[in-house]
Amino acid sequence: MAKSSKLPSGRASLCALGEYLRRLQFFAPLREQVKIPQKTVKYRPVDKLLDALMSMLCGAKTIAQSNVTVRVDAAVQRAFGRQGCAEQSTIARTLQACTAETVSQLEGLSWYYLKRYGQAPHHRFTEQRLWVDIDVTPLPIGAKADGSERTWMGRCRSKTGRKVLRVTASDYREVLHETLLRGKASALPALKAALRELEARLHWTRARRTQIVLRLDGGFGTTATLNWLLSRGYQLVGKISNSARVRTLRQQLGPWQPTSSPGRELATVLQPHRFCRTTRQWIIRTPKDKGRGYQYAVLLTTLAELAPTAVADAYDGRASIEASFCQDKQALGMVKRRQRQWEAQQIVLLLTRLAHHLLVWAKRWLSREPATRRRLRGYGLVRLLQEVATVPGVLCWQHGWLVSIQFDPLHPLARVLQHGFAALFREHVVVRCLR
Repeated sequence: MAKSSKLPSGRASLCALGEYLRRLQFFAPLREQVKIPQKTVKYRPVDKLLDALMSMLCGAKTIAQSNVTVRVDAAVQRAFGRQGCAEQSTIARTLQACTAETVSQLEGLSWYYLKRYGQAPHHRFTEQRLWVDIDVTPLPIGAKADGSERTWMGRCRSKTGRKVLRVTASDYREVLHETLLRGKASALPALKAALRELEARLHWTRARRTQIVLRLDGGFGTTATLNWLLSRGYQLVGKISNSARVRTLRQQLGPWQPTSSPGRELATVLQPHRFCRTTRQWIIRTPKDKGRGYQYAVLLTTLAELAPTAVADAYDGRASIEASFCQDKQALGMVKRRQRQWEAQQIVLLLTRLAHHLLVWAKRWLSREPATRRRLRGYGLVRLLQEVATVPGVLCWQHGWLVSIQFDPLHPLARVLQHGFAALFREHVVVRCLR
């Protein structure tokens, strides 16, 4: 390796992030703990997983696009501690070589990263409640893939596929848990298993669970599921969409009240359905398209201090988990990275989760500088990938370490990221703009 070298890159800002992670030894546990039963020819199997992760951060939507993103950018490879990048078919074969043991090792590593760098595991329950969203999203794939079954696939109603159960911490935009399910599998057993694992991993004692609010949609609104959650001590904001139950509870209502959403109204249920704990229940009606009447559902909560309109607004906060699904699909190619083998698909989901967290944490790290924090406020994963990670520039290495970064001043975020990365590196790396 040359003692001093300069490399231009269209992703100099991503290179700066990679250098920061390398100085943190961020990927050292990945290289040490994850074992893949595949022989080493040119690159180690675990390094090819890192290549797949880098391709996600470079904006590749599929494994094949790694050939035209990270593989042709030597500066990105070097910043992340790599001396090259495997060809896309080699990365695909490595994913197919992963076993259930590999999945277990990478899952354990994902818990380590969440506890070490995340905010949700260190939430201060004595100061405020933790809002946790739970939802399921479909993953369409061919009928011959492992676990693929013909079932409801969102807008693709007649397709085959799998689905993913996700648990997120809304305030921090962090994914706490993900479970890959067969197409027709019920999400309820997976939900119980996920919450039990979260309780064990994050030390959610019964006292802490009283400060955790679970937001659920109508798919989890069965009496058995809600009673189980209530018996565990959680607070709930959820919906019951069962038409027969809704029809029964509509018989005796209080006066209709407007909500913050135009046209939507709610009324108190005078004889609410009984659960194992006291709940407050309302019928909420939303106008159908083209003025064809209303769509009714039951809104319930255990939070006694919230006004009815505040409960409706709190339930609308579920949009954050739907946005996280949309951003992972649009920015990281969550749906397009289809793998026929079950274990390979689980590995792809775990890598996608790690890429999701890296972008979220990178935004938080850069936001230590007030000017950068103001500019990046409101940026989601798509804008972080398309704008923040694509600032061009020139990078200089000496003795294997990055010593200077020069951003192109024509990029609108160059000055902002210059201050953000300068504060992050604390003079260990000179960060400036080209003249």
